[in-house]
Amino acid sequence: MFTKKLVTVATTVALGCGLTVGITPAFADSNEASANYTTHTTIKKQEQIPFTGYVISVDGNYLVVANTTTKEEALSYQDDWWKLASQNKILRVPIYAEDHYQLGEKVNLLSAGWTFSIPPIAVMPTIEKIAD
Repeated sequence: MFTKKLVTVATTVALGCGLTVGITPAFADSNEASANYTTHTTIKKQEQIPFTGYVISVDGNYLVVANTTTKEEALSYQDDWWKLASQNKILRVPIYAEDHYQLGEKVNLLSAGWTFSIPPIAVMPTIEKIAD
């Protein structure tokens, strides 16, 4: 019983001192420390995932974009795009209500990532319309 209590007290003291000493800055009251302080920041450029295709479905919240070689081929999958989804050639893209897109319009998408759903949904997309 005594050994267990001693270990508990020793652990508590060690953790308490470690946290107290670790949190206290070395120059807490020195003005000299702030005068010599320089910051070094690096901003890593976030990699964007490209996807180019034709709009085959539009609703108030999402575009469905098919990555096919022609506009006609893309529109032929308009009612049955699950075949393309299994080939990873379909992407759902969130849009704002004031954005206007038309069926068959070619778009280039850049996104920070995709969800793991079928079809995947673009995360933080940038949409560029491409003139055919």
